[in-house]
Amino acid sequence: EYQGKSMRYYTLKKMLLIPQKTGKLYVEPMDMEMVVSVPTGRYDFFGHPQTRSVNARYTSNRKLIQVKDLPSQGKPADFSGAVGNFDLSVTTSKANLKANESTQVNVKVSGKGNLKLFDLPELQVPAELEVYTPERKQSIQHTYNGLSGYISDNYSIVPEYKGKYIIPAIQFTYFNPTDKKYYTKSSDEIILHIEGGKEFPGDSKDTFVNKHMVVNKGENFKYISTETQFTKEKTKDFLGSKWYYSLILLSLISIPLGVIIKKKRDKNLSDVESLKSRKADKLAKKYLTEAKKKIQHKEAFYIALEKAMHNFLKAVLKVETSDISQENIAKMLQERHISENTIKELNEVWNDCNLARYAPTSMQKMKASYDLAKNVISTINTQIR
Repeated sequence: EYQGKSMRYYTLKKMLLIPQKTGKLYVEPMDMEMVVSVPTGRYDFFGHPQTRSVNARYTSNRKLIQVKDLPSQGKPADFSGAVGNFDLSVTTSKANLKANESTQVNVKVSGKGNLKLFDLPELQVPAELEVYTPERKQSIQHTYNGLSGYISDNYSIVPEYKGKYIIPAIQFTYFNPTDKKYYTKSSDEIILHIEGGKEFPGDSKDTFVNKHMVVNKGENFKYISTETQFTKEKTKDFLGSKWYYSLILLSLISIPLGVIIKKKRDKNLSDVESLKSRKADKLAKKYLTEAKKKIQHKEAFYIALEKAMHNFLKAVLKVETSDISQENIAKMLQERHISENTIKELNEVWNDCNLARYAPTSMQKMKASYDLAKNVISTINTQIR
């Protein structure tokens, strides 16, 4: 029920929001244009009420989200912003290996929460072991209840000297919003047993290589010769050589060649508008090819058309998908001196894509949407600064 009346409803979109700052945050209103069937007051031969289709525009309310700050009391010093419910695991592919043989140590945090918004703890490795930049892996599912899955860093470690090495335990701290407490997970230390290879050049108390003072015996530089014999290198004068005449000939040829190139360049520059137009047409064809292939299928066509417009705007405005909304794009295009009429046509294309999913349309309308999108891409590409 809505305002005391029974209604039918349809969920258009659901979004998962993760606030990254505290205080009052607002979700701006959603504005939609819909095709609505309105009774005409007439009835057909069988007594069914007749209707007509009209365009109607609706706007939602502005939503306030109040974001609380994380409690400062009891916050550990190593807290990196993880909020949710997580587990920490640190595993190795093998703990017994030979010198110069590699092993992998995997640091993995799994669970439910803001998995993309915090740093994994770093693995601390003894200096005697060679460790490489970790490989980041992740598997994250987006659900209506939040993000879930895991992120991990996989370290490759190669020992050079034999012996026993201890990789210290690491800790990971997160805040659980359910019970409003901080938790710290700790891993077990890993002991690597290295067989074969060289002895580490140092004792248990000193991990540095033993150094010996250089003793001067009076013969250290005996191998240096004290007499020299120089021979004059045979050279020819540059003046009158082959290189001399070649450079003169090259300079004589380059003058008329430069004049020809300049004339051609001036001619091309004089036709800048035509060049921009040709490039714009190629660009429109590049992005809209997939949509044109699916023009016989309404939903597939409009999905491909919307995707083509998104990809074009991402490329020309250098923005991410998360920044693409009608308000943001309109503002960016205005800042780049795109005409209001072109921005209006772009909004028409987006409205066509939204409306066509939930309302009937015709092949003529689909072709008109395609032509309008092609014109918008070409116009933006020629006008943008």
